[in-house]
Amino acid sequence: MIRAVATDIDGTFLRQDRTFDRKLFDRVYAAMQAQGARLIIASGDQYYFLRSLFPDQADQLAYVAENGVLTVDQNEELACDRLSAEDVRKITTYLDTLPGINYCASGRRYAYVLNRADDDFKQIIPNFYTRIKTVDDVNDVDDDFIFKFALNVPHDRQAALTHDINTRFAGVIRATASGYGAVDLIIPGMDKSYGLRLLLKRWQLNPADLAVFGDGENDLEMFDLAGTSYAMGNAPANVQAAATRVIGTNNDQAVLHQLAEIFM
Repeated sequence: MIRAVATDIDGTFLRQDRTFDRKLFDRVYAAMQAQGARLIIASGDQYYFLRSLFPDQADQLAYVAENGVLTVDQNEELACDRLSAEDVRKITTYLDTLPGINYCASGRRYAYVLNRADDDFKQIIPNFYTRIKTVDDVNDVDDDFIFKFALNVPHDRQAALTHDINTRFAGVIRATASGYGAVDLIIPGMDKSYGLRLLLKRWQLNPADLAVFGDGENDLEMFDLAGTSYAMGNAPANVQAAATRVIGTNNDQAVLHQLAEIFM
């Protein structure tokens, strides 16, 4: 029996135009509540942005945000890790040498974008973050928690760049593709499955009770954890191969339709 559901957001729950069927969601969520099932929003996006998607239910949901580094259940923070100031400086020094690569640094207070970043990149950021500051240098921000970097990387450079970062910064940061041309740098061990395990333990549930939905390589750890995993029809072949089942696309609102089949 499915007693908890975790869904990715970008390329999974949201349509390409960044919307979702709110009326269907309200009906599905009410059915889940009636059956005592929990809903977890598990995404690489900023916690505050994720809350903004669900204004009527925000305080009732659980969140595994920033690809697992920040876990919150009904407004109670369960886990949040950080990079050391020295590691942040090493990472930014390296990133600043990469031509044509823009990046955003995620902190507890804000997402930080460099003033010198391309205008196109600055226009994309509000699709994933609501609290944003533009700065000259990430190392000078007044934020005790810097815990993730999000890079905008051309598809043909992703594999090589991911390999280089994982070699240079082994044990400090891990690069993972999150879709839409993005590569996230996350703290090793603080992936989505880490936050999901915390929530399952808190709720006294087993992984077999969990169903998950995703479309990117940053969803693979939660696929490995969950009793049932659903890959989107728009997911890459390796993500589809890792799932229990492949369903429709995000534009089809396949997550909501699958949940309606389960709970309604």
